[in-house]
Amino acid sequence: MVKVESGTATREPVPDFLRDNTPESLLDLSWTWEGLGVQDAAWWPEEDVSGELGANKKWGAEVLTLDVERKVVLVTRKQVNMTAAEKAERDSAIAAEWAGRIAARRFQAETGGTTVEGVQVNTERDSQALLTGAAFAATLDPAYHIKWKAETGFVDLTGEQVLGIASQVRAFVQACFNREAELLGFVADGSITAEMLEEGWPV
Repeated sequence: MVKVESGTATREPVPDFLRDNTPESLLDLSWTWEGLGVQDAAWWPEEDVSGELGANKKWGAEVLTLDVERKVVLVTRKQVNMTAAEKAERDSAIAAEWAGRIAARRFQAETGGTTVEGVQVNTERDSQALLTGAAFAATLDPAYHIKWKAETGFVDLTGEQVLGIASQVRAFVQACFNREAELLGFVADGSITAEMLEEGWPV
């Protein structure tokens, strides 16, 4: 709400003694007690008609114009050029936000599981660590053989199979990080889009 008095609009808050009144009752305060000093004033709703903010611009001073017929204050904000420092700060904030979103999406892809040679493999961090340990054991013992708990239940794996699965899971995880790095490159050159965030992840 914007104060209107003597044909002029000003940014002044609604007084405490009027806060419980409806917006409609504030359009004309001639009904109030004279001692309150607001009989010649009113508080009208505002409508922003500034339009869309241009590239490398920021909002500057505002101009308040009365639409007497509708009892609305039209707000037009001027656009001014951003300084080099402001542009750098804005770009840094945007890049940081994108980096966080991309990292979260990579983690989702990385730990979402994959299928290797028909075996559905859990790729959460704990599972990755267990698989790395099993692969290390398989390199030490040519006769290594284990029951591995896959997403669909236990499967029998030879040492060679363990090494194969571990290698492919490692490649899968690395592909997730590669995609993250690729997307960060798009952030750096300003070509990143929301659609890209859901594309190109390994399965």
